[in-house]
Amino acid sequence: CAAALAVLDTIADQHLLDSVKRVGEHLAHGLDAIANPLVTGNRGSGLWRALTLDGAHATAVETAARAHGLLVNAVKPDLIRLAPPLILTEAEVDEALPRLTAALEELTG
Repeated sequence: CAAALAVLDTIADQHLLDSVKRVGEHLAHGLDAIANPLVTGNRGSGLWRALTLDGAHATAVETAARAHGLLVNAVKPDLIRLAPPLILTEAEVDEALPRLTAALEELTG
């Protein structure tokens, strides 16, 4: 219980939930801006996002993303989960989005 309370105190003291909301919105807008025929949209809340795909391409996207230095998870044939840590910054989102875009472009030629 002490460890759980320490985590909750850290989340409150560092205003992580406010940051998650702000950075999550930045991430969502960035995902919306990806212009790739494989991407049909994104959904989720805060930093817990999912990129929806046009068909069963999730495993290929996961593999390509890893080659570009991103860890994502193919949770369904047409769905990629993005679950970054709560301490993610907008600058890190700005670094990750071009990598994800490059991975997608690699698959579409």
